[in-house]
Amino acid sequence: MNKIKTVLIILLNIVIQSTILSRFSLFGVHANLSIPIVVALAIGFGAYTGGFSGLVIGLIEDILFSPVIGMRALIYFVLGFLIGSSEAGINKEDIRSGIIFTILGTIFYLIVYYIIGYLIGINISFKEYLFGPIFLEMLYNSIIYIFVFKIFNRVYDFPRFRL
Repeated sequence: MNKIKTVLIILLNIVIQSTILSRFSLFGVHANLSIPIVVALAIGFGAYTGGFSGLVIGLIEDILFSPVIGMRALIYFVLGFLIGSSEAGINKEDIRSGIIFTILGTIFYLIVYYIIGYLIGINISFKEYLFGPIFLEMLYNSIIYIFVFKIFNRVYDFPRFRL
């Protein structure tokens, strides 16, 4: 049952990201719904579900929005897998850990995206984005994570035990 819910959330993520969030910007910065969703799935279900859902979300976004296929898929996969791998030390019921991982995930996403873009020859201005909009995007994604966390706690039955 959780697999069906995850597929529906991934599809809903793509629809919301491409229709609503792409049109809505504050100070020229768009929020990224995919990072909070990958973080929440990785914290809730572990490395494999977090990594796989990140891979699927990234591939769909790459196919729809990116001139290069695989950049976002790789970043979201690594992000979901790394956060899910550290789940033994994470309190799943505490929203603060997810907010911290969302902030770190946003930073990780932007740095790796610019490094890969630089290596394959995409002209990206890293300095302009590093000192301005990155803080707003971290704030937006953290606020979105709060809503994602509350929705996921109602939708999913996360495993509550620790090893």
